Amino acid sequence: MIETILDRRFSLLRHKQAPLFEERERFLAQLHQQGTSRKSLRNMAGELIQVIRLLRLEKLRDVDLQEIDRASRIWAQEQRSNPKARTYVRSVSYFAYVAKKWLRFHGRLRVPTRARAWFADQLEDFATYMAAEQGLSPHSIRSHTWKTSKFLVWLADRHRSLLRVTLEDVDDFLAFKGANGWNRKSVSVATQALRAFFRHAERRGWCATGIAKGIQGPKIYKYEGLPEGPTWDEVQRLLRSVEGTRPAAVRARAILSLLAIYGLRSGEVSRLLLSDIDWREETFVVNHSKRGGPQRYPLQREVGDAILEYLTKVRPLTTCQHVFVTLNPPYRAIRSSVLWNITSTRLRKLGTRCRRKGPHTLRHACATHLLQEGASFKEIGDFLGHRNSESAGIYAKVDLKTLRTVADFDLGGLL
Repeated sequence: MIETILDRRFSLLRHKQAPLFEERERFLAQLHQQGTSRKSLRNMAGELIQVIRLLRLEKLRDVDLQEIDRASRIWAQEQRSNPKARTYVRSVSYFAYVAKKWLRFHGRLRVPTRARAWFADQLEDFATYMAAEQGLSPHSIRSHTWKTSKFLVWLADRHRSLLRVTLEDVDDFLAFKGANGWNRKSVSVATQALRAFFRHAERRGWCATGIAKGIQGPKIYKYEGLPEGPTWDEVQRLLRSVEGTRPAAVRARAILSLLAIYGLRSGEVSRLLLSDIDWREETFVVNHSKRGGPQRYPLQREVGDAILEYLTKVRPLTTCQHVFVTLNPPYRAIRSSVLWNITSTRLRKLGTRCRRKGPHTLRHACATHLLQEGASFKEIGDFLGHRNSESAGIYAKVDLKTLRTVADFDLGGLL
């Protein structure tokens, strides 16, 4: 592996004579398979020699984070006499990055174990119940688990047993969160999560009966908290604004087209696989986050062109099967945070005035556009992948005049 990334004989000899040559070779070979560039491999190979020297590794052993931190600071001090070093902060961070990545690859990075949280067993049992018996989506399970965990952490300071929990404890928690950052909608969602948890806890015999039935949250207007999305004219202006041939721009153009034209959720875009696109039939399959199961969509020409340009011109060669991957190696599927940055940055640059600027605001704009064009709630719900048509009712608040004239509408005509 070293021979493929280093040209000079002196450098090759230096690497081969340093300790743990085989362990470094296996690590670099793995990075190469993941698509890491030759330049990055060369930099890592050189940094690994310093890691081994300063950690005094003659053979592999467990290394903790404190030892890596001390070694990285020594390396930064040494770099002060290196005229090629641009910044000592970078020396510290890159040294630590390479050291941890290499040791983690070999299973030798020792990280402190966190003490198991109070009520962790009950929380895991609740999550398993929601998945196995209720069939809730991963999104709903994460939401309910997270809200419940906040209550249980708060509760641990009061009681060490669920048997001692009272309805007043739940009320105090909701009131505390309502006064310290949670809005009415967040408190309402937490109420639903805690009601579900205590119903489960009562069946398991963990707590007294009657708590779940007594939990009351704030009354929320059916369409309260409606996200304010951009107008359809602003969405079209957003799509036209993504210009250029740089990889980031080409990828953003394809992603924003999917988010705006089809109203997809960020997770649905990030999970899209190469095999989900049928170019011959000009269709693609989306596995919806909440409703679950695949749904086939016609591939609109402009969206197909944007995706094809990304795949053929800028997408890196990698074994990753996701359509959209990171711009830099090691190449892997993009995260939802990347989609948020792509959307919010460009909306702000355009000066778009809407309360939220993430990917979901484009989903809202898509649904509103469908409503204004005359689509029925059922058609909008089917198109967006809602579990039921009532979910699409949140967009009715946008334009009551349009709502009165909603009629059957061919969704294919919009594409």
